[in-house]
Amino acid sequence: MTDRHIEGLKKQQAELHHVSEHLANERTILAWVRTAVAVMTLGIAINRFSLFLVEFARTVPGGRTANVHAEEAGIGLVIVGVLVMLGGIWHYLDVARAIDEGNYRSSRMRIVVPALIVVLLGSASLVWLLW
Repeated sequence: MTDRHIEGLKKQQAELHHVSEHLANERTILAWVRTAVAVMTLGIAINRFSLFLVEFARTVPGGRTANVHAEEAGIGLVIVGVLVMLGGIWHYLDVARAIDEGNYRSSRMRIVVPALIVVLLGSASLVWLLW
């Protein structure tokens, strides 16, 4: 193999690596989309189920009173889903720019902050359910 051929192979490998990084970034945005859709769907389901809870409380004598905050919780989850999607779009564009510029560095805070938000929301939901 000549030096010229080796240089061509190295350039081709670098281009393939660049494409691979962008494809991984696209898989990540798809995960954000799936998560956002799941959260919004759950919010809509809770919101609609709140109507059942209200009617059930009215028709069953001695039944548990309806949780009046279920409708708001559903709306809140839809809002959280929209925020998750906006965060995913921001993350995708930021990573794509960094990959193109060749200076991508992973950020631990981009993992820790959303994880802590999920822990806080989960804890608040647990308190709400037990209350």
